[in-house]
Formats: sequence, C-alpha cells, structure tokens
Amino acid sequence: MILLIHGAGATSIGFNYLSLWLDEELQTIDYKVGDSHRDIFKKIKDPNEIEIVIGHSYGGLLAAEWLSQDVRNVKGIMTIATPWQGSPTARILNWFLSDPVWEDMKPGSALLKKINSINLTIPVKNIVANPHQGGNDLAGTGRSENDGTIPIDSARNFPEGFKRCNTLELPYGHGEVLQTQELVEEIRKFAEDPVKATSEEKEKALQAISTIHAM
Repeated sequence: MILLIHGAGATSIGFNYLSLWLDEELQTIDYKVGDSHRDIFKKIKDPNEIEIVIGHSYGGLLAAEWLSQDVRNVKGIMTIATPWQGSPTARILNWFLSDPVWEDMKPGSALLKKINSINLTIPVKNIVANPHQGGNDLAGTGRSENDGTIPIDSARNFPEGFKRCNTLELPYGHGEVLQTQELVEEIRKFAEDPVKATSEEKEKALQAISTIHAM
C-alpha cells in the first residue's frame, strides 16, 4: 500500500491525477493546517500495511517525522517539492496566522531541526520541482530560484541523516508536478523496487560526472 500525504492548505484531491494512473493500492489522508501532528498521524489506517510513503511539500516533512517514530514495514519514502530547510513564505504567514503548520515551515523551526537530525536508512527519493524560471521575488523576500512556492535550494538540501537518498529534478512548478506522467513513472519504479530506483538515479549521476570530467 502507498500512503499519500498532501501539503499544507491542500487536500487529497491534489492526488487525483496520480490516483487515476497508478495501479497500486493507495491511501490518502486529509488534514487541516490547525491539526496537531498526533491528530494527523491518527488518521493513518492500517499502518503496518503501508510499504511506500509519498509526501508533497509539507506532507514530505510529516512523512519524515512519522517514519522517525516507527518505520514499521515501510520500504521507501518519496518526497516531492518538500522544504527541508523551510520557506520564507511560511515565515511571513506565521506573523499573521496562528496555525502551527506555518511555524513548522519557518526556516530554523523546531520541526525542521528535528527532521534534519533524523537518521533514515530506508531509500528516499527526493523529487525537486524546478520549472527553471530563474530567480523571482518569492513573497517579498527577495529574488531567489523557486518553484513558485518554496526555494529550490530548500527542496534540494535534504537531511544529511537520509543515508540512502538521491534527488531528481522535474521541470515543473510546485503543484504542477503532481499532474505529470513523469512523476507517475517515477512512483511506479520506486514502488516496485525502492532500492533499485534510487540506485539507478545515483548511477546516472555518477556517469554524468564521469562524462564531464572526460571532456
């Protein structure tokens, strides 16, 4: 079974495209920005049946925290456009809104420090949404390369404790990436064999580096 966790302020409807194309058994949960992590995790049904966890944006942070408590039978985790180092947008929203989700995604937050200290030995596929639009002003915080919602660097810089993690960048925006066949294919490969899927990407990266050095 694959568990899908949506991002802050979204709903599981955002996974409709993936649900349409994926043959694997799926479970989605819905939560509100004011829900505690404990209440969110209580929504997960049959946790021992879950083999793959996929989290989009803030959902990736939730997935990592849940797995840090008990990996259970999970064989791999895929995160999509996840702000591992926070988002300046969340810092601004946190000034005006009291929902804990914005505090969680503020750079340097207690949650981010906790997640960046986690050690995970299962395969992690870190999908970065990068529309290659160059730098622009993200929420009035200055020009930065971003996916329309979070800084690209925040999505790239996954926790050092993720021992078997590699990153793949797809040329789409923060939410747009969920509506693509490229992502569907990556999920299929990862769900079939997380170890092989992550190893193949690492091998491709090493081959690319070798080619550059040979020029």
